Amino acid sequence: MAIITLTSDLGLRDHYVAMLKGKILSRSPAANLVDISHDIKAFNIQQAAFILRNSFSYFPEQTIHLINVYADHKKNTRCIITQYKKHFFAGVDNGLFSLMFDADPEIIVEMPSLSTSSVFVVRDVLCDAVSDLANGKNISALGKTIQSLEAKTFLKPPESSDFLNGNVVYVDKFGNAVINITKDKFERKLQNRKYVIHCKRSNEFDEILKTYSDVPVGEKVCLFNSNGFLEIAINQGNASQLLGLHVDDTIQIEFE
Repeated sequence: MAIITLTSDLGLRDHYVAMLKGKILSRSPAANLVDISHDIKAFNIQQAAFILRNSFSYFPEQTIHLINVYADHKKNTRCIITQYKKHFFAGVDNGLFSLMFDADPEIIVEMPSLSTSSVFVVRDVLCDAVSDLANGKNISALGKTIQSLEAKTFLKPPESSDFLNGNVVYVDKFGNAVINITKDKFERKLQNRKYVIHCKRSNEFDEILKTYSDVPVGEKVCLFNSNGFLEIAINQGNASQLLGLHVDDTIQIEFE
């Protein structure tokens, strides 16, 4: 039984997600449909990429991941399916895949264009394609093989020997601010030195702790989360609101 995950900015109030699921199940009734998230901020491919890159590897190999997050219905509506690390990803080629992948995918296939225009290309093009893939069709038979994806990157501030800079790339539902500094990168830079982490509103941290409960309720804490990214949080509170942290804000680690 094929597993197909769905990630979108469509929400669950309206009928749009039901349309995607209904079309897939009409063509592949045995498919196991799994929702990753439909609460992506509208048109925010960075948020979608972050959620997917931190979740897809927990699914079995050969899982198909369908993504509906795109802004411009006239530009960048090339629909593609890629294979990456033994998973399949289907969506619009708008830079999301380049944000999600750390290396080039094994194969990229462009879907045939519709004869008429569509404002819902994921439904009208990709649902049939992922259904065929779930039914055993080879990815290379779905369309035309191409060599590259549209490229985008997360913000990468400059660095020096005494500073490590990062940006808030994601704020979760608890208000925890996730920064694009990994534990491995921090430890390579640390070299047994003392450090201070600077963020907005003159907030500073001189220690990275292990869990939220290492500080009293209501106190701020800095830690590496379960995905290995630096995170600023408040124990049972909302760091984004109380510390004024938002996506793209700069975080600086100063080494002494």
